[in-house]
Amino acid sequence: MSKGDREGDKALRLARLPPGRHGLPREFVTRNQRDRLAAGTIAVVAQHGFNEATITQISAAAGVSRRTFYAYFSSKEECFFTAYRTIVEHLRIATDAAAAERAEWPGQVGAKLRATLEFIAANPDLAKFCLIAPQRAGEEIASRYRAGMGEAVGYLCEGMPSPPATRAPSEVVAASLVGGMVALIVHKVEAGEGATLPDLLPDLMELFLTPFLGRAEAVRVARSLS
Repeated sequence: MSKGDREGDKALRLARLPPGRHGLPREFVTRNQRDRLAAGTIAVVAQHGFNEATITQISAAAGVSRRTFYAYFSSKEECFFTAYRTIVEHLRIATDAAAAERAEWPGQVGAKLRATLEFIAANPDLAKFCLIAPQRAGEEIASRYRAGMGEAVGYLCEGMPSPPATRAPSEVVAASLVGGMVALIVHKVEAGEGATLPDLLPDLMELFLTPFLGRAEAVRVARSLS
């Protein structure tokens, strides 16, 4: 099998992810050429990184011509951001649904983290595409990635009780929380253990909740909800 065939197979495997909260819907790949190109971008960038990925490789993975690529996207960057937004939208749906089943804020955090880990574990290429590649791309992509990580902190903090029930960490500490969690996820994916990402849930919960609740309470909650 040629390299182009392998990349095309990776793109098509995205269509076979389980539906709903555990992965991208089948229609993400099969609905039309634009979505196939986004899926091809995920597969190629996950394998080669953003800078090394080419439009020729993306088109081949999507099963379309370069001419078709340019009918939908003006650049590799535009296609990348389209795919990135689509993943984030589906992840938000999954995490919102999971959190809605929990009444207390720590439980909502745990539900969001669990849904995220299960979502990525269904296809670890999503971690390579969303968490690894952006940090190694140009400044435009890297800066948008950093902004997205800041938004992720705010999202996890939604519904958080006011002090004294929780503590308010400094901006520096808050910014480091998602970075630490991303590092743990990336390490597991790069070690070829992406399918076991849900095992990280207790560690991620403890890491995130400690600045807000204190370590002892964070450990207790992480153990009770994981």
